[in-house]
Amino acid sequence: MRSIREGLVLTGAAIAVLGVWGCGPESAGAAPGQGTYDDLTAFFADWREFERPDFVDGVPDYSADAMAAQYAELPDWQEQLFAFPVDDWSVSQQIDWHIVRAEMNGLDFDHRIRQPWTNNPAFYVTMYMAESDVPAHEGPVHAGWVDTWTYDYPLSEGDAQELADGIGAIPALLEQARTNLTGDGRELWLAGVRSFRRQASDLRSYAEQVAGTHAGLDQAIQEAAEASDQFREWIEAQAPSKTGKSGVGKDNYTWYMQNVHLVPYTWEDQVAMMRRELARSHSSLRLEEHRNRGLPELQRIQTAEEYDRRLNESVDRYMAFLEDNEIHSI
Repeated sequence: MRSIREGLVLTGAAIAVLGVWGCGPESAGAAPGQGTYDDLTAFFADWREFERPDFVDGVPDYSADAMAAQYAELPDWQEQLFAFPVDDWSVSQQIDWHIVRAEMNGLDFDHRIRQPWTNNPAFYVTMYMAESDVPAHEGPVHAGWVDTWTYDYPLSEGDAQELADGIGAIPALLEQARTNLTGDGRELWLAGVRSFRRQASDLRSYAEQVAGTHAGLDQAIQEAAEASDQFREWIEAQAPSKTGKSGVGKDNYTWYMQNVHLVPYTWEDQVAMMRRELARSHSSLRLEEHRNRGLPELQRIQTAEEYDRRLNESVDRYMAFLEDNEIHSI
């Protein structure tokens, strides 16, 4: 199982970390300790093991007791991280240190504020049939997720058994979720209904794709689809009683962006930038409308089928334009 965040990745944008934060552990008030960069990489591997919840009979444990125990240990991990003498390290090594710091801040934020295992029914979605357009997944996911798109088909015996184990854990996980989910964020509960309707549908489509490959996998998919339907019904029954807000608030958002994503902007800064870009878009649209003012007005799309056809045609033309004009490799 791959980790939720993908290793120590250095990018050009990450170099800005030191410019934004400009501090090692000494600047943060912690006494410097002894340790090399190799020690940090070993520490990071141990951290990733700690970050993952314990698995009980193949099911990740997000119970209140388990999460409280994990959060209680987090300050010790942060103290160990800040003991590394990073001021003497190279820039690239210091960037890696800050990335680990950001991960720890992310777990802290999850426990203090977001608590997806408590507030977000969609957190318990397990199966993903398509690759996300971000390095891992969109939004929080539990540690036992299954990416069916990463497997080669037809499935080998080993892969089929691995999938049977992962998908087979869905019913027990959703049973646990009924106890864990106590949040009141209305939008998150409504979104959860859609998420589990989609998971049940995906499971049944996948059942047709791999039918007969492995008896245990066939059974696991069937039981997981039924459990997903039942969980969706449970969410629907609970949703009318949920009346709270689902957002984290401006101040928490700003803290998250600056301390987890290491982006030096506040909520207000980003709103100002988005409004500026929207104004630019409107200006470009008006200029284009003026340039084509002699042409007849475009006709509105009337059906979903027409929309799909025209969308696909437009994407094909756009991709061909990028390649033919040597703007981007396709």
